Amino acid sequence: MIRLYRILPLLVLLAIVAAVVYVIMSFRYSSDRAKATLIKVFTWLCAILSGAFAVVTCYALFEQNQAVVELSASCLAVTVIGLVVTRICNHVFKKNHPHYGEDVAKATIINESISTRFAEAFKRAFGEAMRDTFDPRRKR
Repeated sequence: MIRLYRILPLLVLLAIVAAVVYVIMSFRYSSDRAKATLIKVFTWLCAILSGAFAVVTCYALFEQNQAVVELSASCLAVTVIGLVVTRICNHVFKKNHPHYGEDVAKATIINESISTRFAEAFKRAFGEAMRDTFDPRRKR
């Protein structure tokens, strides 16, 4: 129970980061993009924190500082579990959205609208004559 109180600030910090990133991204873009961004942010954040806590734990073991070893090992466990959960979430997200993140193909117009075809035909047929008729520089 004591260890849970030790890692509580880390858990609260991770929850606040998740809430802020998700709310801002879902408000600005879409919920799918917010989820994808949250997965990327937490993958990097948990990986960096895991590395840092692993180094601190190894250094505390080398120095034989038991209190720091317990605290850093608890935080290391939280960040490693967070990294594993994030990667599971990434797998589920990719499974449910297989085409997310792919480039969108540019649409090609197969059959233009009748008004566009009529305007192009009119320009071809009468463009030269209409330009000469309404030319303000031309003297009559």
